[in-house]
Amino acid sequence: MRISRIAMPAVFAAGLAALPLTPAKAQYYGPPCTPFPLTWPICVAGAVVGTAAAVVSAPFRAAAYPYYGYYPPRYYAPPPYYPPPYYPPR
Repeated sequence: MRISRIAMPAVFAAGLAALPLTPAKAQYYGPPCTPFPLTWPICVAGAVVGTAAAVVSAPFRAAAYPYYGYYPPRYYAPPPYYPPPYYPPR
């Protein structure tokens, strides 16, 4: 009986500790194009231009891949710190 009196508050405290501290936020970003039919041609034109730009620039991105995307930038350690010279008091 004594174990259950200790275990129940411990389980309750563990459950409270597992709860998130911040409330959840449901954000609606909406569709990329409005449902108004007169804006659909503009949305389609943007998609066509974006796809064409990706296709045209693909060879250049593939050629630049080893230089910009694959190897990490070189890291040079900062120069060592040399304290100022010590001048004894006069």
